Amino acid sequence: MHYKVCAMCRIFAIRSTRPLSVRPAFDRLRALAAEHKDGWGIATFREAGHHLEHDIQSAEHSLRFDERGHEQTHAMLVHIRLASVGTIHARNNHPFAADRWVFMHNGTLKNFEQVREAFDAQIAPEYLTALRGETDSERCFALFRTYMKQTDDVGDALARVFRTAEAICDASGEGKRSAMNFVVGDGRRFWAPRRERTLFATAGDELASIASEPLLPDQPWQEVPEDSLVSIDEQLRLTVRPIA
Repeated sequence: MHYKVCAMCRIFAIRSTRPLSVRPAFDRLRALAAEHKDGWGIATFREAGHHLEHDIQSAEHSLRFDERGHEQTHAMLVHIRLASVGTIHARNNHPFAADRWVFMHNGTLKNFEQVREAFDAQIAPEYLTALRGETDSERCFALFRTYMKQTDDVGDALARVFRTAEAICDASGEGKRSAMNFVVGDGRRFWAPRRERTLFATAGDELASIASEPLLPDQPWQEVPEDSLVSIDEQLRLTVRPIA
């Protein structure tokens, strides 16, 4: 089956009931990195928490990225970057992590440099001062954490990030909306809203995955509808619902 895939970064999240090879996905991501060339990041989850690794070298040429693709995993998030907001630097590489959460973004907030100050004003001061880089993506993560102080519902917090970004960045109403394909997870569960970038999901008895395009062969991938939220729970059950 042929899928039309929008350019920008590439994202891949996987959970499995057993150690699983991610080689096919990594081979595809390395090929895609010819275009999405501005570095990569991987988050793996262990009993003691998450482990992050970032590199500004293109995944296409990175021996370390290739080595990581030979691993087997229960849970992993992978991001290859095509820089839009923020310099090419490890501090701007996804995924970002804090507390139990790991976060990555495929997309760009419209007019962000012009509205950065207004956006930052919505972020809790303790999260604003902890920012390391310049990206709109890291700020979306900080805003998500701000809203998670007020709710236990991850989907609700992500929807509020959407609404805030709309109000600040898309106020002109001209052209395409801000692209906000996020993935957030804690190693046991993943959530991902879709807006203005492609997003696909699959789930079965042994694995579930969310990705910018179908990256694993022989899986029953489904396209996530625009303005919808897909989630994977601890039992690998996949749910799709409209963003409130």
